Amino acid sequence: MAMKGDKPAAGGIKRVSRSTKRTGGRKVTAKSTFDLDDAVGAAEESKPLSFRSFTGGSLFPSGIGPVSDHDITDILRQLIMLLDAGTPLLKSLNILSQRSEKGRVRALVSDICSFVENGNALWQAFERHPRQFDPVFISLVKASEASGTLTTVLKRLIVYRERREMMVRRMRGAMIYPIILVVVCFLVLFLIAKVVVPQFQEIFAKLETQIPWYTQTLINTVNVLSSWQVLGTALVIIIALGVVYFLLMRMPLWRIRLDRWRMRIPKFGKSIVRKRAVVEFTQSLSLLLRSGLGMMTTLDLVRNVIHNKAMAHALQAVRDAVERGEGIEQPMRAARGIFPPVVVDMLVTGEESGQLDSIAEHVALTYEEELGITISTLGELLQPVLTIIIGLVVMVLFLALFVPMITMLNDLGNSVGG
Repeated sequence: MAMKGDKPAAGGIKRVSRSTKRTGGRKVTAKSTFDLDDAVGAAEESKPLSFRSFTGGSLFPSGIGPVSDHDITDILRQLIMLLDAGTPLLKSLNILSQRSEKGRVRALVSDICSFVENGNALWQAFERHPRQFDPVFISLVKASEASGTLTTVLKRLIVYRERREMMVRRMRGAMIYPIILVVVCFLVLFLIAKVVVPQFQEIFAKLETQIPWYTQTLINTVNVLSSWQVLGTALVIIIALGVVYFLLMRMPLWRIRLDRWRMRIPKFGKSIVRKRAVVEFTQSLSLLLRSGLGMMTTLDLVRNVIHNKAMAHALQAVRDAVERGEGIEQPMRAARGIFPPVVVDMLVTGEESGQLDSIAEHVALTYEEELGITISTLGELLQPVLTIIIGLVVMVLFLALFVPMITMLNDLGNSVGG
């Protein structure tokens, strides 16, 4: 049953049964009816990482810069409120295009509103902005317009987006403090190497006394490591490794290998990387199945939007098995190190009972909670570890520099007094 505001047409906009419009060098065909197979085709053509120009070679569609995921979610939430209040779709988009305080958000909504006003479907307007709306989003909006359940599907998409944003924020938040601590630590060590140690070296030279071997070793080591030649070489190596890593991540085969390797890193790989991939996979699987899409369509879309390419590659084998009429168990168990055995057991149970969407949602919630606990624990553990490391560095500097200095000053005082 369609909810209030669920309208297959764009808020009463008159549609041409089949008209062709040219937008930025490509043709868009507006239809009065939609079907799910067309949605799949549209999703396959829409690549989430590609740049598609609609303004004669502009880097961003319609000349609009990037808009954050949080802003997109806010737009969708406000759109649902207006539609539930009985506001037609076109009028709702007009209101939203004037309400936002951010220029890029207003430009994005204005472009969507103009495209819908010209007689096109809402999903086609979203498709013009692949950087903001991925294939899953576009396909679900298209299917919902056909079935008259636009607000219902949009509400599910908002929950889906909010949970993914929360997961990303948790990971970033847990790592911000340790990263800041590491950067500050390196800056302090650099200042000590360039300012403090040379002053102590100069004092020792003026006193013309024999310094302990460990003090001389520390001074020699600091002089070597803090030399501009060594620092420059290290910087070049770091930049080169970053460039190589970036290039490898752009190569599909190497991206799969790197993601598989990251999932096998002791502790970190299984506790964070694989759990995050499982959450992303099961969230998308549950959302698409609950929205009425078939298993083949769902696997195609999930495989295209999931960030972990090792899991996406494994899902291709699952998709092929489903196409042959087989179950999902054998290919998922064959992908060793990708899907946790307990997840496979639960999904197979859901497939056999016809409740795969509910089971996938349960797995996503469970692993999402475990991932949040793991990330919080990791952040809490890193802070004392880094604090201990900084304390050890300070202790080594004190023993190697200040203790010999105090000893020499005492000996000098004793000799003068004698």
